[in-house]
Amino acid sequence: MVVTYLDSWFTTVSTICSCGLTTIDFAQLSRASQLVMMGFAFISGFAMSTLPALIIKAQTHKTTQGTNVDDDNEKCDLGNDDECEASNTRWDHNLPSHVRAELARLPTPVKLRYRAYIMCIVLILGLYFIIYTTGFIAIGTWLQTHSSPQYLMQNNITLSPWYISGMLTLFSFNQNGLTPFSTSLTRYADDVFLNIVLVLLVMSGSSFFPILLRNVVFLSRRLAPWRHKAIFDYILLNNHHLSTLLYPTLQTRIYFCVTIMLYSMGIGISLILDLNSKDLQQYSPGIRFIIFIFQTINLRFCGFQSFDISLFATATLLVYLLLMATKPQMLCALDESPFEIYWLTLEAQAEVDAETNNNKRNTSKSLPLMLQRAFSMTPTTTTDTSLFKQMKGFLRRQSLVTKELAKKELSKSIDNEKTNPKRSKRIKALRLRLFLIHFIRALFKHTFDFFILTRTWLFVFIFLICAIEYRRMSPADPDITLLKIIFEIISAFGGVGMSLGYPNKTTSFASILSAGSKVILIATMLMGRHRGLLAS
Repeated sequence: MVVTYLDSWFTTVSTICSCGLTTIDFAQLSRASQLVMMGFAFISGFAMSTLPALIIKAQTHKTTQGTNVDDDNEKCDLGNDDECEASNTRWDHNLPSHVRAELARLPTPVKLRYRAYIMCIVLILGLYFIIYTTGFIAIGTWLQTHSSPQYLMQNNITLSPWYISGMLTLFSFNQNGLTPFSTSLTRYADDVFLNIVLVLLVMSGSSFFPILLRNVVFLSRRLAPWRHKAIFDYILLNNHHLSTLLYPTLQTRIYFCVTIMLYSMGIGISLILDLNSKDLQQYSPGIRFIIFIFQTINLRFCGFQSFDISLFATATLLVYLLLMATKPQMLCALDESPFEIYWLTLEAQAEVDAETNNNKRNTSKSLPLMLQRAFSMTPTTTTDTSLFKQMKGFLRRQSLVTKELAKKELSKSIDNEKTNPKRSKRIKALRLRLFLIHFIRALFKHTFDFFILTRTWLFVFIFLICAIEYRRMSPADPDITLLKIIFEIISAFGGVGMSLGYPNKTTSFASILSAGSKVILIATMLMGRHRGLLAS
């Protein structure tokens, strides 16, 4: 099998980005190449890719000097743990000795965050091991005992059920959507048990992993000795500040409800529009329902196909586009800082009003300024690119300089108001200059936000692919349509790997596109993988 450099690059990026789009038949690759791709998929998985950051943070907080990063040690001497412990127990000399001995066994603030990071790493790896082992044994045992040899056949060779199990477990949990079969999982469309296990693996590795991890923390806290409960309480309290896989309780519930709602919408639309499709007549109504569940859940993150989705109704495919582009994680990134600051300000104002009944006018006037300063301290959407930072800093400096000049000119104008009632030309020029600076800053910010944060660049990429492929598109080739191009772009951006395909091709629709279009899809997969960095 001859593999070009571009196809190799495309497949590697697709595997690392947990996408699953392919321009070559993955099943035709050698065993060594498949194992290499499996290794890439493992280390770049949804949860595994967060471990290096946790390890670095844990190493940083291993020594007391590292706690300066998060100021966990409060006012204790950073160079002496014994002094910290002494200061923490100085107030409880009146307690019984056995109580003081038990309190001394609790972790100090200096050690608490370090142990929390270590515990997060242990829990994530433990959850990984349990899910992988359970899925591997369940699929392997089922294939070995219930699948006939023709269901394990590829290239006239009967594959080991345990090799198939390992690949399906890995690529389903990490949402790669790759299989050792050229026809994906169409041969197992009527295998209810295998479909259910794969659905659970896909959901465990994507939508439900934060939910599972948080419940594991709750369970561990309940089972742990009392002196270790403080570590789990600290994890639950700081959640997202420790690991990006942990959300607060409210956001986790919202995440769960929104995920179920999206799944239900996709399944419901499929049942309404495609249940009686002539292309599904070979399957019983129960198997059709299983196919709809399997395709909808895989459409959210993974790229497995047990049925050719290009045969579904166009309205169903449009709903699938929406499901691929929508991620419920955005609802779990709710920033509660503005509300908390606002509430604390109101509480402070109430205390002041209760203690002092005068100066209410000054307090009410200063409150908006306090709120404005408080809200200005909250994180806003910025960019990480140095060029944009330099441009923003330059415009800000020009704005400050212009404001100072305007203040001086206005003060002079007020002092000379009797002799010179009209504004000077210099004040008008400064006003115009300040207006232009504000206008440029707003235009620059809104243009960048509109193009990057609103995903406008996706439409630019769609336009570029259409421009590159316009000579080959319908009606020249009725199988190269705008819908297929849009579907491929959204699938690449969402890291799904689902494709409408091309007749007589076992690979994705991207395989018949030109080199320029493939490069654009590679860029789309990379930007989709790191979509949160620009808004972080």
